[in-house]
Amino acid sequence: MATQEEHVGMFKAFIDDNGNSENVCNLYWKRVRTFLSKHPEAMELGKEELRELVEEYIGEVPVTSGIGVTATAVRYYWTMRFGERWCNRFDFADYAEDEGIEQECAKFRAFLESLGTLSATTVRDRVQKVRQFLYAEFCGDFSRDKVCAESVSSYVSGGLSGKSAPTRRGFCTEVRSYARFLVSEGYSETAGPVAELTFTGPAVADKLPACMPASDYATVRESIDTSTTRGKRDLAMLLLMGNLGLRQSDVALLDLGDVDWANGVLRVRDSKSISDRSIPLDEGTGSALQDYVVNGRPRAASRSLFLPCGNEAPGELMGFGQVGGAIELAAQKAGVMLRGTHSLRRAVVSAMVNGGVPIKFVADVLGYESVKTTMGYLRVDAERLRKAASPWPGEVTS
Repeated sequence: MATQEEHVGMFKAFIDDNGNSENVCNLYWKRVRTFLSKHPEAMELGKEELRELVEEYIGEVPVTSGIGVTATAVRYYWTMRFGERWCNRFDFADYAEDEGIEQECAKFRAFLESLGTLSATTVRDRVQKVRQFLYAEFCGDFSRDKVCAESVSSYVSGGLSGKSAPTRRGFCTEVRSYARFLVSEGYSETAGPVAELTFTGPAVADKLPACMPASDYATVRESIDTSTTRGKRDLAMLLLMGNLGLRQSDVALLDLGDVDWANGVLRVRDSKSISDRSIPLDEGTGSALQDYVVNGRPRAASRSLFLPCGNEAPGELMGFGQVGGAIELAAQKAGVMLRGTHSLRRAVVSAMVNGGVPIKFVADVLGYESVKTTMGYLRVDAERLRKAASPWPGEVTS
């Protein structure tokens, strides 16, 4: 039987061969070493027994100790042992190319672009989700009249089983948009019921969306080492998300020309919302941006505001995932559990509304075309919500 150190050595080689950075590899193998030292029996368990042990172990990890990294690491160990994905993710490589579906997706894309209300990113993502649905349900046998409420239900209960409730509702939003396209093409009898699907909000059993506490945000912010290039960059990115509510995609797409230094204004373009918007920079965020650009940002031909550095994959701009990964790593080093960078955005929304800012104004700042979208982010008390929802200047006195 292989010893614990041999198992850890095999795991090190496995995660390195799979293209992880040196920093990520160090985070993973240390957690697997801890896992095996606490549960040496794991090295002899079969597939299902080890899966059960891994889930039990994850459930016992304190939330302040980087549970996300720990969970990924020990699940990765299971994958190394049995050569299988922990989750059965959809992979287009598993399907032969279907010319009919590809043509249909091209037509759907043209339809979405003709609406003129969606950004290129939203169009791309929406078409991709629908494409995945069509391949999973109809590859090799696609026809428009097969897209109906029954086929959508089949996909949600089968292809999306194990996914979170928000993920399933998100897909229903995408497929509802596709159904409206089909209705416009004359398939109202079969696609009509899908187009009328309504999802008004989280189910009763759902947890509220994660919202980073102010104390955790302060801990991460203060723990970043701004004596380094990466620290200067990561602090600026963190403040853009935690002070101004930018998405990680917004941050990744920022250009040097998007910062109006003279007037202290940031221009956000190419966001999920098709409308560009300008946001005033607060002193802290503006100073962090200036420190990075003047003292930290490498000289490069790229006009992208933020650039990869260290062990990150090189490029002329930060990828969306790189931005999120950098912030999540900063949180882990600070001992803070970050449930996705959107928890920073939700905190900004809630703080603004709790401070009495009208919801319509919040929606404009965050780049939402609908106030309903903003409402889904809120954690507010009833009295403050009442005041924020109404622009009325005061009570009428006689």
